[in-house]
Amino acid sequence: MCTSLTLTAADGTHLLARTMDFPNVDPWKPTILETSTEWRPILGEPHTSKYRIVGSARHLNGHYLFGDGLNSQGLSCAELYFPNRVHYYDEPQAGMTNLTPQDFILWVLSQHSTIAEVAADLENVALIGKVWYAENKVYPFHWLLADKTGATAVLEPTTRSLTLISDPLNVLTNTPELANHIERVNNFLDTDAAHLQDSASQWLTENKPLPEGPIPTNRFIRTTINLWGQPQPATAHDAIARAESILQQVIIPRQAGKQPTNHNFTHYISIIDMSHLRYLQLPTDDTSKSEITL
Repeated sequence: MCTSLTLTAADGTHLLARTMDFPNVDPWKPTILETSTEWRPILGEPHTSKYRIVGSARHLNGHYLFGDGLNSQGLSCAELYFPNRVHYYDEPQAGMTNLTPQDFILWVLSQHSTIAEVAADLENVALIGKVWYAENKVYPFHWLLADKTGATAVLEPTTRSLTLISDPLNVLTNTPELANHIERVNNFLDTDAAHLQDSASQWLTENKPLPEGPIPTNRFIRTTINLWGQPQPATAHDAIARAESILQQVIIPRQAGKQPTNHNFTHYISIIDMSHLRYLQLPTDDTSKSEITL
């Protein structure tokens, strides 16, 4: 039940930011993997990271499960839940790089410096619906990617052939597909792509109500209007504050006491500054904030 966005400041700073909403109670720890770190997907041969990586990860049975991250070339990636839409292979494919969904972020960040490199390499990748090392289910994910040039792309594995698609609204939540989300935004604002920014600005100026609650389509519309309906932030500092403010509005609170089974709640907000190679993790509990610069 995550929400994510990309944002560019007037000074040229490019950000990717997201909420991590997940039912598990294991901590997502700020984690650095150094250049030349060897990591092993559960299928196939080990990989050696070409770049330094920082992100939020769960440490499970000696393996790292990254929810989002940044590498030293300014490429970032975040995974979000995408139920009832994914099409994975059932078995490893000959001659391909076979990855489970949990392996994908490390493959992106350890082997590539730009979105263009990822796009060129996807024809060699097969996503396999196999259980990962330390968990008992196959996760339906899609991914938001951004790099230091300001390029933004989404991977939605709705077919076994993997292709990046553009994200003109710079927002991603969960199911349905991105195109469906965009259509819903246009219908909500009674607008089209050419006039969306003006429509979003007018909506906020008139103080009209925004969609509420955890439903992905509502979070997508609310985040899009808040992102496009306000003036461009001037500096990196302003952009970080803007991203945090927008995402604070879609946080899902943790319930008091023992968490009900499968109750999603927001563990943290991460803000990734690709221009200055900074990773910020802002936990929603009393854990200290973290800022790591590569």
